[in-house]
Amino acid sequence: MDIEDFVWLASYPRSGNTYLRTILRHAFGLRSASIYPNDLGGNKELEEYIGHIEHNPRLQEQLQETGIPLIKTHELANDTRPAIYVIRDGRAACVSLWEFYNRTIPMEAVIEGRHRFGTWADHVKSWDPWARPNTLLLKYEQLRDDLPIALNAIGEFLKMEIRATDIPDRNTIASADGKWVRKKTNWRAELKGANLKRFVKINKDILKQTGYL
Repeated sequence: MDIEDFVWLASYPRSGNTYLRTILRHAFGLRSASIYPNDLGGNKELEEYIGHIEHNPRLQEQLQETGIPLIKTHELANDTRPAIYVIRDGRAACVSLWEFYNRTIPMEAVIEGRHRFGTWADHVKSWDPWARPNTLLLKYEQLRDDLPIALNAIGEFLKMEIRATDIPDRNTIASADGKWVRKKTNWRAELKGANLKRFVKINKDILKQTGYL
């Protein structure tokens, strides 16, 4: 993807990146791309909800047409480009990632970061959204439960006016997908006992810093 100037939409997997992109699409009229080809599995209905632009020869041009090029990533930070970093309670994110993998890897592997994205805490530390320049930190829970404050923060960061406040309901979008966007679940039903203790031990400092513990 040969694009010079853009804003990262960054997060640990399953932390609300897709919902953020949906908000950017409907509240600000901004479409976005992803570093991952075929990111949404070719689901055209879902792509329209989210404002996704799939990889194609005109990708750079299409991103420029939206006003602000926005690109999703789940990778660790590797440059100083502006970024919006979305964080979610790591316990919920890890359970959701385990489900996204169709439970084909052990929960312990997700908790311990034995997959391409590493541990939840290490990902947050890599982006360091509290100290990283030109970075807006948003909590998924705020996007979900206190959208007006989140919209104001996004608008100020991107220097854009809010166009609308009517965002498609998560369950409505999930009905068009079920994989990238799932209906609400409870992480406590799956992460407990020794696995929960292991997760807290590995991620305790960031859980405390973010107010999740």
